[in-house]
Amino acid sequence: MKILERYISMQVLITTLLVSFALLGVDIFFYLVNELRTVGKGDYTFIAALQFVLLTTPRKLYMVFPWATLLGALLALGNLGKHSELVAMRVATISVPRIAWAAMKAGLLLTAIMFVCGELVSPYTEAWAQNKKISALSRGQVMRTHYGTWVRYNNEFIHVGSVEEQKQLNNITRYDFDKNLQLHGVEYSVKANKDADHWDLQNVQGTRFTQEGIDVENISAKQVNELLDPEVLQTSQVKHLECLTLVKLWRVIKGRIAQELNATEYQRAFWIKITQPFAALVMVFLAVPFAFGPLRSASMGLKILVGVLFGFSFHTLNSIFGPLTTVVGLSPMIAAMIPSAVFLLLGSVLVLRVR
Repeated sequence: MKILERYISMQVLITTLLVSFALLGVDIFFYLVNELRTVGKGDYTFIAALQFVLLTTPRKLYMVFPWATLLGALLALGNLGKHSELVAMRVATISVPRIAWAAMKAGLLLTAIMFVCGELVSPYTEAWAQNKKISALSRGQVMRTHYGTWVRYNNEFIHVGSVEEQKQLNNITRYDFDKNLQLHGVEYSVKANKDADHWDLQNVQGTRFTQEGIDVENISAKQVNELLDPEVLQTSQVKHLECLTLVKLWRVIKGRIAQELNATEYQRAFWIKITQPFAALVMVFLAVPFAFGPLRSASMGLKILVGVLFGFSFHTLNSIFGPLTTVVGLSPMIAAMIPSAVFLLLGSVLVLRVR
């Protein structure tokens, strides 16, 4: 019995890894083509674009894993069913739940690989990739750290604590120097919003150093024509919250709640990172009833089509319940768990109907 279970697990594992690399290859190709539009700006060369794409591979592998496990399990178990190997196993008194458990053993190993990619590898390679891209595009005038982003703009060195959107900044500190690198003034703003032709600064506190002495400024609002290059700003923000580790997401959530800021998106990203590995297991479990049912003798193309449809349905559910956390106040934890729970229930019903 253990030999047969090991055989099923190996088939699912090998096929899933092959599907993962196939999906990853297609994704990398189109991502590289998209990056070519940026080549030539600043010091961003084709080699730099290729390095950026390769460094973001762990994140992409983490994102395609649920789809890959579903397709891999469908193809592996479907191939076993097509050659009547599953029928022979059932004749040998191996039950459907036991076959499902054998397939899910491979899913557990794949989940461990997925966790390593998403929690231990991807955050660091993604940060490295983004920093290299930002440095190349800005010709070394932008540096992102764990405590915010530093930007040099004209004679100013600007520190931005966080970026809400492309046109909204938080906790901005501006250091104004002359050509001889003599400090003329320091100005802190709680928030900055980009308008059509100017920036609106809120809660401004500044200090100017002049020959006559020190001038202190403390006003509620101020307008400036120039603050940051929007293109450089766009490249300096974190675009994928799933790139952050669970520990960092938790710290950001606690910090934003303490400052009475909206933390919904970070909470949703936190719970998605927790439920994502379980989603891969659910996808493996969902493939089991189809191996005994209508897809047992189906062509590979039909199996791939079914896998894509189920994967797209899972993605659609995530897309639907995600905005509900903001629109109707749905708990981010519940919103992240509902898609996996729905597909787990569907798989359980289908497994029980297998005879």
